[in-house]
Amino acid sequence: MKTPKNFPRYVSPKEREENRARIRAFTTWGVAGLAMFLLAMMFAYTDQAPEWLREFAFRLDATFGFPVLALIKAITA
Repeated sequence: MKTPKNFPRYVSPKEREENRARIRAFTTWGVAGLAMFLLAMMFAYTDQAPEWLREFAFRLDATFGFPVLALIKAITA
């Protein structure tokens, strides 16, 4: 007995546009969230940040090899 061929599933133009919109929204919110996180981390390195936030940011940054501190140094240089 032959097995039936697997044909690609039909994707309607409406469904294709919905998928594109979903991907665009995910990408937009992901980039915006990352930018907000980096700004918060950069603020944590200032004198105006509370002590607990500075300590938390330093430990979190140290965990990943100080990428935020390197970004701050690159911006100020």
